[in-house]
Amino acid sequence: MEEKKLKKKYSDYIESLIVQMTPVLPSDVNELQKGYLIKNIRLASTKMAESIEDNEEFDSLDFDSQCFYIQIIAEWSFHKEIDLFRSGIPPKYWKVVMQKIWYAMWEVMYACVKNDAPAPVVLSLVERFVNRTYYEAVEELKYNNVIDEVTEIQAKEQSNIQVMAEEFRSEQLLKHKIKLILQRTILALIISVVVSLLILKFKTVGLVVIITLLIVYILIPIRRE
Repeated sequence: MEEKKLKKKYSDYIESLIVQMTPVLPSDVNELQKGYLIKNIRLASTKMAESIEDNEEFDSLDFDSQCFYIQIIAEWSFHKEIDLFRSGIPPKYWKVVMQKIWYAMWEVMYACVKNDAPAPVVLSLVERFVNRTYYEAVEELKYNNVIDEVTEIQAKEQSNIQVMAEEFRSEQLLKHKIKLILQRTILALIISVVVSLLILKFKTVGLVVIITLLIVYILIPIRRE
């Protein structure tokens, strides 16, 4: 039987997602893992797109809404694969864990589509079920003596999505601090120039004006960040 070819609009979108994700791979992901990760993101996203084409509920959505669901499965594949890289779980079991996560995501998203769930609800439910499925898969590996207790704990502690969120917040805070420093430096330079001009032009009167302004600044409450 001839394999069904995915529509170009879906394959193009999947490749665009991979292009966006590749530059933000953490530095501890090696080249072998990078290739494995990209291959699995493409696989999971393609399977989701095929399911969208074949399923009446998903197929009834407009293209942007369909892309929303493809992006969810791609992004969670990205994060949970990285968690598995860092987990200590033997590589031959990574695919088993991911298949369970993919299936759980599909079921949740299908239920959301059937019930017209809004995007925030979809994202919240998917996150909850992804994490629960991951934990259960890790516990199953421990139960079957594939991993020990130390690896189980290490695997459960992994959360690349939280790590990236913290890094983003830190970057934003740093940018904000740099912006404040630049603003205050410029303000200080302007004040220095004004003060110098006042003193040079008006001498004693200029000095009195400056001292008065400083006293007003100190005594009158103003909103500061």
